[in-house]
Amino acid sequence: MKRLAYEKLLSWKESNNRKPLLLQGARQVGKTYLLKEFGRNEYKQTVYLNFEEDKSLDLFFKQNLNPSDLINSIELYKGISIEPEETLIILDEIQDSENALTSLKYFNEKCPQYNIIAAGSLLGVVLLSEASFPVGQVNLLDLFPFTFLEFLEALEHHNYVSLINSLKSNTKILLPFHEKLVELLKLYYIIGGMPEAIDIYRKSGQLNDVRNRQLEILKTYTYDFAKHAKAIDIPRLNLVWESIPKYLGSENKKFIFSKLKKGARGRDYEYSLSWLKAAGLIY
Repeated sequence: MKRLAYEKLLSWKESNNRKPLLLQGARQVGKTYLLKEFGRNEYKQTVYLNFEEDKSLDLFFKQNLNPSDLINSIELYKGISIEPEETLIILDEIQDSENALTSLKYFNEKCPQYNIIAAGSLLGVVLLSEASFPVGQVNLLDLFPFTFLEFLEALEHHNYVSLINSLKSNTKILLPFHEKLVELLKLYYIIGGMPEAIDIYRKSGQLNDVRNRQLEILKTYTYDFAKHAKAIDIPRLNLVWESIPKYLGSENKKFIFSKLKKGARGRDYEYSLSWLKAAGLIY
């Protein structure tokens, strides 16, 4: 499924000022799929390293942050030869390795010829705990759920994408086209922008299947609370997270801490909002 961010990746690849790229976004927005697709289409080979799945990868970065030595270790570990301009190196779930995150600074300073993209679902959460960040040494890109235009592309309504893109501010849409776009917009509101939910609808056309997957995705977010948040913050995170739909559905969308529960105070829940924002779950 086509993503608008793909063009930004192409621009990054061709840039004379290219630095290691850090792709951020919530879980399930399609970061890994996008990067692997980019590697398949634009490079001779892709080296994929996932720090969440393979905990031993962190050991390479703990022992040595010299880029040349790291490349040699990766080549030996993966049994491949890395050609700098022909190989895309993907460092996925990099928030699980603070040293790997720091290494991006040294790749930029000493070995900028390597094409490196790091991705992290909970990188913002890690940075809340004052982890080291290579300021000024990386390019940044955020990936969000599908926009309405991307949604239309995914469902192969290319003609309506062209129509919308051709509109000027004072242009009126003919009623039949307007009604169809309203219908598609309502469908977008139901399915949302998560790639997997959209793909399920493309294949089955069943909204019940879509809803089941949406609920599973929401549950994985609460699992992240338990895994990555402090024990004292988990109940507060769950309370704030579960209250958000209620506020979105109300006329006054202002978040009022005192309505979370009796005696709730802003200072007790501000960190929970910051955590959810850092995780890319609220904006």
